[in-house]
Formats: sequence, structure tokens, C-alpha cells
Amino acid sequence: MLRTTRGQNVRALVPSHAAVAAEWPAATVAIVQRYLACLWPLLATALAVCVPKAAFGTSVVTPDFATLVARADLIFTGAVTAQHSEWRRINGERSIVTLVSFDVAAVHKGRAGKSITLQFLGGAIGDVTFDVAAMPKFQPGERVVLFVEKNGENISPLIGVYHGRFSLRKDSATGRDIVFKHDGQPLFAVAELGEHRVASKTLRTTQNGETSKPMSHDDLITKVREQLTRSNR
Repeated sequence: MLRTTRGQNVRALVPSHAAVAAEWPAATVAIVQRYLACLWPLLATALAVCVPKAAFGTSVVTPDFATLVARADLIFTGAVTAQHSEWRRINGERSIVTLVSFDVAAVHKGRAGKSITLQFLGGAIGDVTFDVAAMPKFQPGERVVLFVEKNGENISPLIGVYHGRFSLRKDSATGRDIVFKHDGQPLFAVAELGEHRVASKTLRTTQNGETSKPMSHDDLITKVREQLTRSNR
């Protein structure tokens, strides 16, 4: 359980599980360690703690496009309809999670109904805030393509914590739904994704020296289908 004390502002750098155990309340340590067991390769060993606001740092291995498609239990296009934070008991311990609901417009891999709710570790309830660094935040009505893995089990249900999130914004000039990466930059090609990605600046110029167009929603979904076809051969 995270406890808060008004007026206090204590920050400590925690480099290891042993240090975590020394600095954090036992119940909080138990929650974090269970999540680390699921996603430890994706998490930094340094954790910042602040009372009444707790901060949990993450470091993420950047997946390439083939990995995103292969690992996803579910790939869908949808829009945010609601979100709220609540206390949930996870492996016998209380923790704050944020539940984000989406209307599902189309499913590209896996199965989903007309709506789905995804669970993210962290959130705010009253004067208690549990922040997880780089955890995706969504706006009401935001349209997205999400690559989902182990919803309700991982600290984030998106692959690579946030790498499995692509936002859609309509281009007023063309009417195309343009794809944006988690960092707010437009996606020009799936080769931009991953640790060995091709620089986006290179991909923005065609062989004729012209400026290429960012990918549309249809372009991205075509690439998803092509990747699924290759992997099923």
C-alpha cells in the first residue's frame, strides 16, 4: 500500500532489489517485484520514490516492426471512450491502476468485441499518485492503433510499454489518417522502428529527392497484413 504524508517530499535513488526493500514499504515492494518478474528486461534498475507522489522508472528495449506484430495478442484500431484510476488487488496486494476503455473500430490480429478496456500500472486517486515513467497517457476521443500483449499481466498492455501505441490524426488537406509514433513524430516507414532502425530523416526523402509522405492508417495496416502473411508461411 502506498501511504502519503502531506508536506513531505522525500526522493531516493534505488539501484537494486535490495535497496528497494530497504526504502519502500513491504507491500509496495511486493507489487513492484511481481511486475518486474513479468517485464524486468524492459525496466531500468533505478527507481525514483517521492512521497506523497511515487515515481517508477522504466527503460525499454525498442522492438522492430516484425517483433511488434509477432508478439501482439491483439492489434486493433480504436478510439478512447473513458478512463479512470482505481485500487486493485494484484497478487494479494493493493495497487493503483488506470483503466482505459476503447471503442474498437477494426481488429487486425486476435479477437476483441466492440469495446475493450486496457489496464496500465499507475494513476491518481485522491491525494495518492503513483507515476510510472513513460507510461502511455491517452486523451478522450484519441484514435489509435494499438499492439497489445498480456493485458492485465504486464505493467503496460502495449508492447515495449509505449512502443505499441500509434496515434491517428486526420490530414485536413488530404483527408488521410496520418500515423504518429509514441514520441509525437509522424511515421514514414516501418523501417524506422527498432534498435537498428533506418533514420527517419533518410526515409523522408525519395530516390528522386522529393519529400515522402508520412504513413497513413491504411498504409500501416497493409504492412501489418503483409507481416502476418510472411510469418504464416
